[in-house]
Amino acid sequence: MTLPMTLVWLAVGFVCGGLVAWFLALRQHNQSQLQQELTDTREQLKKYRADVSSHLETTNQLITQLHQNYGKIASHLQQSKMELVEKPLLEKKAEPISYLSSDTANQIRESFHQLDERKPTFSESFEQPKDYAGGASGLLKESTKKPAPAQS
Repeated sequence: MTLPMTLVWLAVGFVCGGLVAWFLALRQHNQSQLQQELTDTREQLKKYRADVSSHLETTNQLITQLHQNYGKIASHLQQSKMELVEKPLLEKKAEPISYLSSDTANQIRESFHQLDERKPTFSESFEQPKDYAGGASGLLKESTKKPAPAQS
């Protein structure tokens, strides 16, 4: 009985050792898998940070260009205004309707004055409508009849 019992205990030891080795190998495999996932995640984070940094730098450059272009547009508009609007007005201030004949220009000037005369004027004060009844009438009229004496 010692030999069969020894063989049984030896088989039980092998089975237990195999199970422990299998669990340790599985645990080691899970650790290496978690380590690989951690490394991948760190690389993705590093790439994401680089993308965000690049995006912000490009946005900053574009906004700077936009600001410069806006300044150029404002300068161009100011210069165009001086050339197209203010200089011709200064040159033609004496005769603003110089492209028309003098008779036509005079008629236009007179019609401007006539338009001003035709505009209705409104008084600033507001008055209530007047009552032309002459005296109290209707319910407000006082009765001229004397009340009848009380009978006893």
